[in-house]
Order: sequence, then structure tokens, then C-alpha cells
Amino acid sequence: MNNKIKKIISFLFVLFIGLGVVPTDKALAEESEKHIIFADAGWDSARFHNAMAGLVAEEVFGYTFEELTGGTTILHEGLLSGEIDVHMEVWTDNIASYMRDIEENKLVELGTNFDDNNQGIYVPRYVVEGDPERGIEPMAPDLKTVKDLKKYSDVFQDEEKPEMGRLYGSIPGWEVDKIMFNKYNAYGLDSNFVYFRPGSEASLGASISNAYEKGEPIAAYYWEPTWLTGKYDMVLLEDDPYDPDKYKDGIGELPSVDVVIGASNEFNDNNPEFVEFLKKYETSSALTSEALAYMQDTGADYKETAVWFINQNPDLVRSWLSEENGDKLFTDLGIGAEAKKSYFKEFPFTFDVNLNAIDDSIRNFSEKYDGFFSKIRQGLIGQINFTENVLNFIPWFVFIILVFILGYKTSSLLTGILYAALLSFIGFMGYWTMMTETLSIVITSVIISLVLGFPIGILVSKGERADTIMRPILDTMQTMPVFVYLIPALLFFGLGKAPAVIATTIYSIVPMIRMTSHGIKQIDEEVIEASKAFGSTYMQSLIKVMIPQALPTILTGVNQTIMMAMAMVVTTSMIGAGGLGMEVLNSVNRIEIGRGIVSGTSVVIVAILLDRLSQAWFTDKEDNGIES
Repeated sequence: MNNKIKKIISFLFVLFIGLGVVPTDKALAEESEKHIIFADAGWDSARFHNAMAGLVAEEVFGYTFEELTGGTTILHEGLLSGEIDVHMEVWTDNIASYMRDIEENKLVELGTNFDDNNQGIYVPRYVVEGDPERGIEPMAPDLKTVKDLKKYSDVFQDEEKPEMGRLYGSIPGWEVDKIMFNKYNAYGLDSNFVYFRPGSEASLGASISNAYEKGEPIAAYYWEPTWLTGKYDMVLLEDDPYDPDKYKDGIGELPSVDVVIGASNEFNDNNPEFVEFLKKYETSSALTSEALAYMQDTGADYKETAVWFINQNPDLVRSWLSEENGDKLFTDLGIGAEAKKSYFKEFPFTFDVNLNAIDDSIRNFSEKYDGFFSKIRQGLIGQINFTENVLNFIPWFVFIILVFILGYKTSSLLTGILYAALLSFIGFMGYWTMMTETLSIVITSVIISLVLGFPIGILVSKGERADTIMRPILDTMQTMPVFVYLIPALLFFGLGKAPAVIATTIYSIVPMIRMTSHGIKQIDEEVIEASKAFGSTYMQSLIKVMIPQALPTILTGVNQTIMMAMAMVVTTSMIGAGGLGMEVLNSVNRIEIGRGIVSGTSVVIVAILLDRLSQAWFTDKEDNGIES
């Protein structure tokens, strides 16, 4: 019987090799040599160009390809190390070390993808001219230049500081962010505007899109080509003429960036034919915007858009290839992908879900109830500002003394000195204000989590139906990737500290609910029955018996809530939360190791102090409760 099974397995293995299901060593070696890893910087134009080059790579040269997603500077480092083969959109001005890396032969610049792009401060056209069809009156009719913004701070009001305007700057870590901040100072906008760093490309694009859909004013740094500038009627504010000696100081127009195609040294040396194609690959900002607009209007994916682009621009595409390879590409279009599809490796069919309809319904919901969400946002901003003002009111030395006393009282003299020294380190590094900003977000989030989580935990502990309903919700909240929490917070509450508190609360409230419920459930039923036998009502039994008995578990939940809130500090910086998280994000985006270590250490210090002090305080409370 065993021999028969072995023969059958051997036969099937040979059969699968013949069908191409099980790859041989030779096939695996060939596949690894004919595989390309493209850089995916997260925006549509880069993904479109990846699809274009990838389609040619598959159809003409027999490669497979994948994309590796990351920030601009992270992807650049991947290109230098050889982990990424090709970057189709290297925005050279946004990488501080680019020219030095080229001079030191750390990568190869194959050619220019496009160099006719614009960048600068954009506003929606209806802000200047109005929009009769939407019933929008002009808000800043004389706004023509960046310098004119200073007269309209009341139009572009900052939600967190209503007496100021808000100017959305560039992405933290990009080289152009320094230039835009210099411009903000050079033109005197710092007197009545807040320079707001959005944290990520997605957050910046979402802010502009949300404002445009609602007909609200917004002034923001942006660039072309993008689907956003293709879809929305945006006006690039005028500036002084470009001056190569002054523009980095913020004075004058920004130049068009030379957006190039880069390759790792290893890929360049080992793939001469495909590299030759990439050297001839050249488009323009206008052509790219057309493709992105087509994709946005039709719902086509990147590969379908690439096919459309090739059909629309046959002469251009043929100029990138030899005559033979050009004929092969156009012959295979439309049949190559289907002919090569393997139902052993790919799912045979997929549903065409209208994701745009989901997006539109959520946007419509946020617009319809914008007044409701605005009130919540204003309430949160008020609470955050109050907490931050209290923290800033306490002199730094008093703060350190208080931490020393708490460490001494809860542990020992040496512990108090250590805690004070750790806190002083944050001040010495110049991060004291950022620390209080971070603490204001954490404290506000923890307070909301406790206020909501404690009663919900009690409800879940005593109601079987409530437990059945809440369990899958809590499971989802605990296992959902933390970045997903940023999406609803961003859509309904915009950018800044308010959505950061919402996202942090959603993430950190779970342990409070679970530990409260668990603590009450584990109480001996006889103890509860005894309290009722002495005539206690349910509320009296809850307050005087159940909660005290469950207190150790509940306090553990409070501690976990604090720690989970701290864990969101860096993540929420991606939606403009500021504080220590923004400093960490800056260091990551710019690959500044020293800055990252110092700012990251500061986050760790705050987390350790919160953890140790809260644990010591809770332990003291438990002991006092037991003694009483």
C-alpha cells in the first residue's frame, strides 16, 4: 500500500512539473533572475509608471515584477542597498543626499521621466472666483500670490488655533519641506498663519479632497502630476520669478523637479536590454495627468490604464523600443495577460466591487453630518488645548521635581533620581514642548477611553446579549491594522490633534473594556449573593462589592490603555498630530539615524515613566483597598 502511494505521489509530482505547477530548481533560478522590484512611493503617478514599465517588462522581456511600498527616503535607501531594482519616479529635489549618492556611484540615473511639473501653494479656484453652480461666493477675490495669503488668514482658519490661518506644508522629511517652511517665514506668514505638516502624502491629498468636496477654503503645498490636480480645478498661486540662489531660502518660485528613473547598480549591470528601454522611457507631466484622469474617471486599474496609454500614444511608446520589440508589444496587448494566466496560482475569478461607491457614501455621510462632527472636533480641541496649557503652565523644573517625588514615594530615592534624570534628558535634547504636546494627546485619549470603556465593560460583564454583540467588535478593534483607524478619523475630523485622539481612543479603549468585564466576571457569585442577602441593590452591590473586588484587574486595564495610547504616538503623526511622533516621523523620512535614536528614546522614556508610575500608583491603591 505504501509503495502504491509513493508511486502515485511521484507520478503527480512529475505531472505537476510538466504542467508548470511545481517549479524546478532551474525554473526558480531563472525566475529570480527575471524578476523586478519597483519602488512604490504611494502616489498614483508612480504606480502608473510602474505599471507601464512592468507591462513592457512582462510582454516584451519576459520578466515578472512586484512593487515595494515606502516613503521617498526609505525607498531611496532600498535602491542604494539593491533591495529595490528600479524607481520610476525619483523626485531628486526631495532627497537631500541624491547628488552626493550619484557622484559616489551608489546608484545609476537612467534618464528623465518628466521635468515639466509644477509645485507650490495651491488653492481651489472657487476660493478666488467662486462657483455659481455650487452656490459658492468668492472668499478671497484678490488672492493671486503667495504673499497675498497674509491678508486672508481668517479665510483659511486653523481649527486648533482659530485666531490663526492654516497653511498646509509639505511632507515631513522631504527636502521641499524646508523650502516651504523658509517661504512661510520669509513672506511673514508666521505672524498670522500656522505652518501645518500633514504627516504623509495620503493625509495631505485627503485634506485637499475633503475641503474641495465640501466647498471649503484650503491653502496647501502640492505638486503635479497627480489625479487630484487633474480632477479638481486648483490654482497655483503666483510667486516671485525663480532665482536659483534664493529659492531654497523660500524666496521665489520653485523650479520644476527633474523626476528621473533610477536603478540599483546590480540591476543596471545585469539587465542591459531592459535598462536600455528605461533609458529611452520619457513622458511628461501633462501625459501622466491625462492617464491619471482617465483612471479616476473610468475606475480602471493601473495596468488597464497602461494599456490605454499605449493605445493612445503608439508613436511615443514605439520610440522606447526596437522595431521588433515594439511589434511584439502591440501584438500581444490584450491577449498576453489572459494567455499566461495560471488558475493554479491565481484565483479564477473576482467580484467587481464598486469601491468608489463606498468612498462616495462615506464622504456624503461626513458632509451631511459635518456640523455634528465639527462640534465633537471643537470639543476635543478644547480639551487637548486645556490639558496642554496646564502642562505648559507647570515650570519644567517643578515638573521634574514632581516626577522625582513620585518615583521616591512609590519606589526609592534612587528610582526618583533616575526618573528625574530621564525626564531631564528630554529637556536637554530640546524636546520638552514636543513632550507636553504628546502628553496632551495621550492624556485626553486615556480619559475618554476610561470614561467610555469602564461603563461598557460593566455592561458587557452582566449582559449576555451585550457580550455577544461586543465580542466580535472588540476582536476587530484589536486585530485591525492601526493605520486603518486613521482613515475614519481623517474623513470625519480632518487633520491634527482631534482625529489623533479619536484614532488613539479607538485603539486603546479595548483593554479597558475587556479587563473591566473580566474583573467583574471572575468575582465569586457567592460574594455577590451575600451582598444581595444583606439587602443591597444592584448599584450598591456594584459600587461597594464588585468594583472593589475587580479593582486589581481594572487597574491593569487602565495601565494597558495608557501604554496602547503611547504606542499610537508615532502612527498619529501621519495625520498631523505633532509632538514627539512627528519628530520620529521626520527622522525616518530623512533617514537621520541620530535624530531618530534621540527622538525615539524620548518616546520610550515617556512611555516607561507613565508605565512605572501608573503601576506603582495602582499597586498602592490596591494595597490601601485591601487594608481598608
